[in-house]
Amino acid sequence: MLRATLKSLLGRKLRLVLSGLAVVLGVMFVAGAFVVTDTLGRSFDALFADGFSQTDVAVDAKPKVALSEMDGEQIAAPLPAGLINDVKAVDGVATATGIVNADGARVIGSDGKVLTSYGPPRLGSNWVGEDDLLKLREGRGPAKDDEIAVNAAVAKAAGLHVGDHVGVLTLEPKKTFTLVGVWGYSGNRDSIGGVQEVAFTTPAAQRLMLGRSGAFSQIAVKVKDGQTPESVRDRIATALGPDYQVRTGEQLAADSSADLKQALGFFNKILLGFAGVALFVGIFLILNTFSIIVAQRTRELALMRAWVPAAGR
Repeated sequence: MLRATLKSLLGRKLRLVLSGLAVVLGVMFVAGAFVVTDTLGRSFDALFADGFSQTDVAVDAKPKVALSEMDGEQIAAPLPAGLINDVKAVDGVATATGIVNADGARVIGSDGKVLTSYGPPRLGSNWVGEDDLLKLREGRGPAKDDEIAVNAAVAKAAGLHVGDHVGVLTLEPKKTFTLVGVWGYSGNRDSIGGVQEVAFTTPAAQRLMLGRSGAFSQIAVKVKDGQTPESVRDRIATALGPDYQVRTGEQLAADSSADLKQALGFFNKILLGFAGVALFVGIFLILNTFSIIVAQRTRELALMRAWVPAAGR
């Protein structure tokens, strides 16, 4: 009987292989969906933790309308420049720096075409100098309103060099700037997460990226030695009132990562939907295959029962 069963299976090798393959593909789809989204989630955690590593406390205006990552980009109201002095006056604050940072700075490359992006934002910001994370590789930071610096990823992709005249599209029509600097990040990275970045002087960044002078996207705070970010955060929040969001750098990184993970959750459901279809098709094929096999085996066993008594006579 064992020999007969094995011969029956080996006689239908393709059917056996395809049945096993249907199961394997379905399981691979499910496992792959979770592996991809979990890996991307960890990448976002590391990306934002790195990006906000130089920020002890950050001050933002509360957005007027709450949006999820799937609904669109969350845009908070600009902060008045005078708010920086209020933050500096809080006990425990060492420095408070106004940051301009907004998506929409599109660089025109040496070929005359706008540098495209397949996901990561194209940020325009104000130049605030080097730190432990950001280091100049060539040239210097912009000092005049007609000067810019870019990260190394933009310089390489657009074929730009220090001294070139570069067109940039922002809230205003195309303007031409002189490229005076190229920067990179610690660990010999050209960018963080593939983000394209252009740095202007503060007045130019306010006008081109925010559409107004004397305003900032965020205020970045460094605390004094001996102070904790949490205690300074609480004092700043008390001083500024409920119209502003005051978070530590760790909170800001976690919140930013959580917003993108929400979008990843939707992506994961799509992948699991495909996995469900694959498993359903696999189950359907296997049931039909085994129904045929059982019918064939029933016939074979009947023939064997009839053959055994006949052989004994």
